[in-house]
Amino acid sequence: MPARFERRPNTVNPEVPMTAPVAAPPDPPRRHRRWPWLLPLGLVVGLAAAIGLAESQGWRFLAHPAERWLSDHLAREVHFGDDPANGFRLSLLGRIRLQVAELNVANPSWSQLGPMVQAHEAELTLRYRDLMAARGGHALTVQSLTADGLQLQLERQADGRASWQFGADPASPSSEDKPPIDGVHFESLVVSNGQLKLIDTPNAVRLDGQFAYLPNAWQNQPGWTAQAKGHYRDAPITVQARTGAVLPGLDALSPSEVPLTIDGSAGRARLKFEGKVRDLLGQQSLSGHYVLSGPSLAAVGEPMGLTLPTTADFTMQGQLQRDGNRWTTQVQSAHIGRSQLAGEFEFRDHPGGLPSLTGELRGQELWLQDLGPAIGVVPEPELAKTKPGPSVTDEHVLPDRPLDLPSLAVMQADVRIKLDRLELGHPKLQSVRPLKAHLTLNDSVLTLEDLDATLAQGRIWGSLQLDARRPSDGLWKVDLSTSGLRLEQWIHQERPKGEPPYVAGDLGGRFQLTGHGRSVADLLATADGQAQLLWTRGQMSHLVVEAAGIDVAQALGVMLRGDEALAVSCGAADLQVQHGLVSPKVLVVDTSDSTLWATGNLSLASEKLDLVARVAPKDVSPLALRTPLHVRGTLSDPQVSLEKGPLARRVVPAVLLGMLNPLAALLPLIDTGSDEAKAKLAGCQQLVQRE
Repeated sequence: MPARFERRPNTVNPEVPMTAPVAAPPDPPRRHRRWPWLLPLGLVVGLAAAIGLAESQGWRFLAHPAERWLSDHLAREVHFGDDPANGFRLSLLGRIRLQVAELNVANPSWSQLGPMVQAHEAELTLRYRDLMAARGGHALTVQSLTADGLQLQLERQADGRASWQFGADPASPSSEDKPPIDGVHFESLVVSNGQLKLIDTPNAVRLDGQFAYLPNAWQNQPGWTAQAKGHYRDAPITVQARTGAVLPGLDALSPSEVPLTIDGSAGRARLKFEGKVRDLLGQQSLSGHYVLSGPSLAAVGEPMGLTLPTTADFTMQGQLQRDGNRWTTQVQSAHIGRSQLAGEFEFRDHPGGLPSLTGELRGQELWLQDLGPAIGVVPEPELAKTKPGPSVTDEHVLPDRPLDLPSLAVMQADVRIKLDRLELGHPKLQSVRPLKAHLTLNDSVLTLEDLDATLAQGRIWGSLQLDARRPSDGLWKVDLSTSGLRLEQWIHQERPKGEPPYVAGDLGGRFQLTGHGRSVADLLATADGQAQLLWTRGQMSHLVVEAAGIDVAQALGVMLRGDEALAVSCGAADLQVQHGLVSPKVLVVDTSDSTLWATGNLSLASEKLDLVARVAPKDVSPLALRTPLHVRGTLSDPQVSLEKGPLARRVVPAVLLGMLNPLAALLPLIDTGSDEAKAKLAGCQQLVQRE
């Protein structure tokens, strides 16, 4: 401590003050000082030593607390065997590594199955960041899992609850708004002996299978092998798959590609795939070549939620790629019955929404009969099995097979159609070539628009729509037009060489109909609307005209000298359709020889005919049994008869006169024409001018 000084009087010179040092008081005794960081350091060292000791011992004392903690957070019982500490080893440095001799994870309380997971000699590796992500309701990502034995029993109920969703049921009052862990994602999985039992009620799937990671699964290289059997709906299914090596510990951000082969079947449908898969235990992006075959496209589309048409047997091959929820395929060739098709398609599975299908369908030829089941027509193989019998005449001609209207609600679609040729399936009808259309499916409304087709040098265009928002009763709209259709080319007519066709000329018209029901027959039976047809630059066989008019003399003359074509000055039809009943407002054909017209109706509901055809000649015929023709019966069995009254009035006098003089019998049969024919011709001309 520095010395203190105080002022004293100067005895030598009193005027000058004098200072002198004064002794300071002694310092207090100095205390001993301790280092302040020694205690925290000791605590850290002690804790590190304890952690190191616990790490070296594998945290065995945490076996029971870990069971309780996992059981609480997963909302189901978790056990590490009868003696949890036996074989239990845990490491918490850097990441979590857990080794157990036995691991049992129960299924949720609503499941009827046994334990969901039973693993033997298992080692599990987790990252802390993945655990934090799972707390937010995401899938739990497991970095790696190896086990000598692994048995899985998985179940999903019709309401969407799945056994692989961990945590309290959100509907339960005890859930405390904690989101469940939605599944488990493995980056690496190595199991020497695995077994699987799967019950998926929403997809109607039941599977029992075995899987293993073997040292020589693929060309003497490590990889997965799996096989399973079960049922999809009512069809038995089998699956066999092999992969190449999947190295444990791979980073999920850069997974490698491994070879993959799949050989499976569902009923009579069969799939063979050979290619590569990326991120096998995650998103499973894959690419490769496939061959798909089966009894119908519809049966193949169901597992993926695709609405595909019911068809004949098919075989398809091409390239398939998957990237997340996006599937793309290049169909190199598809043989459906006699049809040959190709195209490119993209399928997307939208979370929370309907899946969608887009693409383009192309083809060299499409036979309408191959799509028969989809439009309600009996396929040819089934038709060939039909045995004729007394009930054949009662069979319906119009397609009455119900369409699967609910299937239109499971997806969206936007597909362009480009066909080189569409075969109508009847030997006497020419094919459509080419055909273009745009098919869309939005909110259960199926639309075929921008239809543009060439048929017999003519053109057909328009649209079709089926509204299936009421699955029990679809609503139909038809709006089709045609022009320049050459009848002699469209309808195949077998005539002797040199003879003219029965009918020829250009046909045009428009059909506007609405209806409801589940089949084409229902649509026509309930149809309302109208149809107009106009026949121009036409020709008709002279023999047909005379036969229709029962002109015996001219018919015999035509048969002797040969048939000839009669010019058709007018052919027109204006048909009214009400509740499936077709009634012609005008149906007339005018030739240089005669005028033909028809009255009556056709019921599309009962398929019954009630038509009367009349012919008014324009010339004098020495032998004519002019009497109306009645067309009755059904579309499958039409009955043609002569009206007896007019025929009797001509034949009976002829017989009586014939008793007196055979030549006089010809007099009542001479027909000089009538004013009625001229009136019908004038009406036809007015109709043509109006059109």
